Amino acid sequence: MKRIFLGAALTLAGMAMPAFANFDKAMESYTAGNFTEAYRSFDALAAIGDYSSAFNIGVMHYRGEYVEQDPVEGWAWMQLAASQSGSEDMMRTAGKIFAALDSDGQKAAQQRLDQLLHTHGKETILGDLNPVMLSDEECEIERTPIAKTQPRYPTHELRRGRFGRVVLEYSVMPAGHVRDVTVAQSSADSFANAAAESALSYRYEPAAVTEPTSGVKTAVSFNITGPVKNQHRLVAELNEWKGKAEAGDAVAQYVYAYRLGVFRSFRRFMKGVDLEYQAANKWYLEAARQGIPQAQFEIGRNMVMGRGCKADTENGLKWITAAAAAGVPEAQNYLATSVGAIPEADRREHAIRWLKNAASNGHYFSGLLLAWELVSGPGAPSAQDLALASDLVAAKPVNYFDEVRILETKAAVAAAQGSFKTAQKLQKRAIKTAGKLEWDLRDANHRQAAYLRGEKWSGPYYFDIELAPGSVQVAAE
Repeated sequence: MKRIFLGAALTLAGMAMPAFANFDKAMESYTAGNFTEAYRSFDALAAIGDYSSAFNIGVMHYRGEYVEQDPVEGWAWMQLAASQSGSEDMMRTAGKIFAALDSDGQKAAQQRLDQLLHTHGKETILGDLNPVMLSDEECEIERTPIAKTQPRYPTHELRRGRFGRVVLEYSVMPAGHVRDVTVAQSSADSFANAAAESALSYRYEPAAVTEPTSGVKTAVSFNITGPVKNQHRLVAELNEWKGKAEAGDAVAQYVYAYRLGVFRSFRRFMKGVDLEYQAANKWYLEAARQGIPQAQFEIGRNMVMGRGCKADTENGLKWITAAAAAGVPEAQNYLATSVGAIPEADRREHAIRWLKNAASNGHYFSGLLLAWELVSGPGAPSAQDLALASDLVAAKPVNYFDEVRILETKAAVAAAQGSFKTAQKLQKRAIKTAGKLEWDLRDANHRQAAYLRGEKWSGPYYFDIELAPGSVQVAAE
């Protein structure tokens, strides 16, 4: 670890245990002089027990970087980090700062340390961030599929005798249809395209909810002999990753947990394999503790949604925010779109901040959402925002297959530019596409009505999705 000292300048902490990969990203922001982003990142990491980040929060308070200069607050954070990590370097530095405080300052600093120990102490953090595991039956959050059409086998892949596997992730709407189909993994683009096209017609049991159920994963297997016939190979792969996970390999722990979640869609073919959410959560948690940002996102999202554990939004978001600070686009996207009761003005600022981060990392879906936010706010967007939105919707989709959202976003951008005829044509195509898929059209029709009146659309993408009598019903196959 880098030596810490108090001389002409106070040096930030290097990596301390636990060694979070997220820390490097935070230090990059600090070194670049982006103190706002650095402080936010250090704060997110301190919340999950990274005491190098806690120490650096103290340094920033002591120096007055992003926050007002405050040696009392600075010492409290540094001493928290020293006491919880056992770092002698941190302890010496904190001791020099404490000795320079007057008696009132020392008393106030000790009181602030007591508060931080209560919220950021190792014992508190371990207790808060450990999910209360539950069986799938106890959770009762699973959306039940009632119709899943097998995709067409790509002709040229069939001729070559190639086996394929695709992992899809999407949201399930209250009425049961799916949106925002994204390919997370695939063995070839041809298999990815076939699987995603088929997924657009999936149907789930309707649910009396007012928000989409996000992060639903499905594995699609392409086998020349028909439905899944290679279950022995799948089980062997799982066992290989499990062995590495049990040996303490953090990456393997994440991969094993992820595959358990993906292979839930193969449950009837994999008898004897524990594919419940809580089994995956166990390994996500182990990998998250070892600093794997993707695992932090997955365990955080499962905690927020109550998948395989008791629902815990506050502590789940701590894991997700840490993953977002590390640059995981999916975590940044999640924070942008899952804002709870944040007031609209704050919500838009919050969403745009995270979506810009995700879009800059090449996440197409986040770029699409960012374009929507830039043009759908109250009042006319700035010329700069309009130009950025236009560039974002002009980009070629990457691993994203919700053509309706793409068309609707392009229509919203056109309307914000005053091109209402173009907006109407694009929106008409979106409505036609959604109609063919038998999706709920209420939101789409509301927007078309606005464009016909010569008005740009202002407001969220989903605003009228509560399950209503007469919503699309599809019989199980």
